[in-house]
Amino acid sequence: MTTLLQILAATLLSSILSIVLAGLISFKFLDRYMSKMLCISAGLLLTVAFTHLLPEAFEIHENAVSVGWTLLVSVLFLFCLEFALSHQHHGHVNPPEHTISEYIKGSQKRSSGAGNAILIGDAFHNFTDGILIASAFMVSSGLGWVTALAILAHEIPQEVGDFMVLLHSGFERSKALLWNVISGLTSMLGGIAGYFLLDRVEWMVPYAFAIAAASFIYIALSDLMPEIAHQEKPERFYVQLFFILIGVAMAVLATGGLHEHGSEAVIRRKKAALNHYFDSERL
Repeated sequence: MTTLLQILAATLLSSILSIVLAGLISFKFLDRYMSKMLCISAGLLLTVAFTHLLPEAFEIHENAVSVGWTLLVSVLFLFCLEFALSHQHHGHVNPPEHTISEYIKGSQKRSSGAGNAILIGDAFHNFTDGILIASAFMVSSGLGWVTALAILAHEIPQEVGDFMVLLHSGFERSKALLWNVISGLTSMLGGIAGYFLLDRVEWMVPYAFAIAAASFIYIALSDLMPEIAHQEKPERFYVQLFFILIGVAMAVLATGGLHEHGSEAVIRRKKAALNHYFDSERL
């Protein structure tokens, strides 16, 4: 099997399989544990953003300020996007006391800015995963498959969080699965870009990580956490905080091994072997 075919197979495996498994988990527990799943989702998204995506972005890029600006601009963009989409769907601006999360609780089925924002961030995240898988395969097939499996392991709990955001935002189950799959296919685009244009697209990786982190942080803090905090009974709040911590623990367990095979280490090893690879494969 050629290197390109292995890259395509690995990116397809790590993205689509993780989405399908996450969908099965989400759909199975949705009806009985919706509020608890949302708490777990908030913990997952925040932990992935703060302990995986942002550290990777700052490690790769020498200018931390530019990564910080990317994060800030992305958050402001998502804020404007959510307002624009919410205004478009409703035809008017909601009263101040009505949050988007409260409106979503209604019986109407529709998408909101929260769902679209999570898809945008996930697409950027999957694209960078594809680049990382490609760069690992440029070093060796073994490292490529190890990286793909590590990404698969950490994608499953994150995709569960994404599913819960989409379902909470009014997406029907079939549409949530479809759009998540479409978002996941960007990993194959990243793999192709990494194979043919690795030196040219490498600079995009930290910025894509920052954009993905911005979407995860924004959704967790603007749509999920406020609803969790607005509890009349203190004991219910502590129960939900417990499930947020479960989400944190799941993310830590899932992403702990990935950072060891992180993008910076892979790219450093790739650079040492890249010239030899092209000489042997394309002459």
